[in-house]
Amino acid sequence: MRASKPVSSANRNTIEAIGKSHLCTGCGTCAGICPKNAIEMKLIDGINCPAIRKHRCNGCGICFEVCPRNLLDLGKLNEFVFGKIPDDTSLGNYRSCYLGYSLDERLKRNASSGGIVTTLLIHALEEGIIEGALVTRMNQNNPLEPETIIAKTQEDVLSAAGSKYCPVSVNTGIKAVLESKGKFAVVGLPCHIQGIRKAELQNNALREKIVLHIGLFCSHTNSFLATQCILEKACIGSNNVVALNYRAGGWLGNMTIALKSGEAVSIPYRQYWDCIFGSFFFTPVACILCNDATNELSDISVGDPWGLGIPNHLKKLRAIVARTVLAENLLMSAWSKKQIRLFSTNCSTIKQSQMPNLNFKKKTIRKRAMLLQKFGERTPIVVPELISYKGKTYFSAVLSLLSIYLSSRPRFRYVLKYAPYPLLRLYFRLISAIEMSM
Repeated sequence: MRASKPVSSANRNTIEAIGKSHLCTGCGTCAGICPKNAIEMKLIDGINCPAIRKHRCNGCGICFEVCPRNLLDLGKLNEFVFGKIPDDTSLGNYRSCYLGYSLDERLKRNASSGGIVTTLLIHALEEGIIEGALVTRMNQNNPLEPETIIAKTQEDVLSAAGSKYCPVSVNTGIKAVLESKGKFAVVGLPCHIQGIRKAELQNNALREKIVLHIGLFCSHTNSFLATQCILEKACIGSNNVVALNYRAGGWLGNMTIALKSGEAVSIPYRQYWDCIFGSFFFTPVACILCNDATNELSDISVGDPWGLGIPNHLKKLRAIVARTVLAENLLMSAWSKKQIRLFSTNCSTIKQSQMPNLNFKKKTIRKRAMLLQKFGERTPIVVPELISYKGKTYFSAVLSLLSIYLSSRPRFRYVLKYAPYPLLRLYFRLISAIEMSM
């Protein structure tokens, strides 16, 4: 995917060119790796964006080089991580695939991926594979915003369990990892893992410290404005929220909101996701220009096995892709100690479970880039260049971009606040039907 107006080499010494081009996903890699601590993440239009402290910046160019939206050379990164180019362009490099879940009932209730990620982190800590994990939890003092921590105890790991459907700058924690002793894991979305891998290319010390990369399947993220919209539709003021969990109570899970009054509000997943989050409202443009659905550069990937027709008593199952020897060994070790349950499966099952997302990420991304380029917008440079599909991809591209554009307009946000859920759900189903049929 080539940029219509590639970022000038004259601007390569700062991350500003990426931010000005609206290509930033807010992953935080630039801020975490900057040797001069010259970059901070600031909230702009509902997402975290890098801001440079000019008096500290020495123009070294590292921030620009590690940005996953500057240049994503998938061939180079796959050679760096796995030693080979993937044969499977949908899933990337992998060694084995599983369906599984944690055997800790408490974890399955509080986590979004069957407790697999949380259990593997705790197991890695107990076995001495890592001394800490770079994870994200909701801030107790500011419950609508996440915070990145290095979890060094089981309690720390448990505090970070569950999905966060909002901007998360996990990679700002790179600095803390570099300043700490021992080996570490990191848990992130594709943009986070891409940023980490690019940073490891630049920094051997980081490569030696982060020994385990756990990736989450991802379709896109939403800005903080999406959560704000849901709260407004429920007539909840942000200042009245004391705690928020995006997916609580097991699969599918509900958004649970604890209020200062002591009241607890529960919003069904199918209501807030289908009607607002899943239709690409309040989504950064950079997010829909990502071609990685299953976190292809991680050691192990985990996500919901949608579309498999799993019986209700097995809804706890999660899709797992082991990409490295370390990942396989970790899974087998946790299984042997009866901490997780695994069912071996094939890559076709995993791809079937992610078909709409894979179609969106792989088949329609080029069309979205072409439409943006026609309006003079820059798009990321991805090597190798992606194939441009015809037909229904145009409609998918138009609808996702339309959702982003409309939700950026204050007047439309007012419409969304009062729009009935059934009408919004019809729009979501239209988008989903197009993606499934490609």
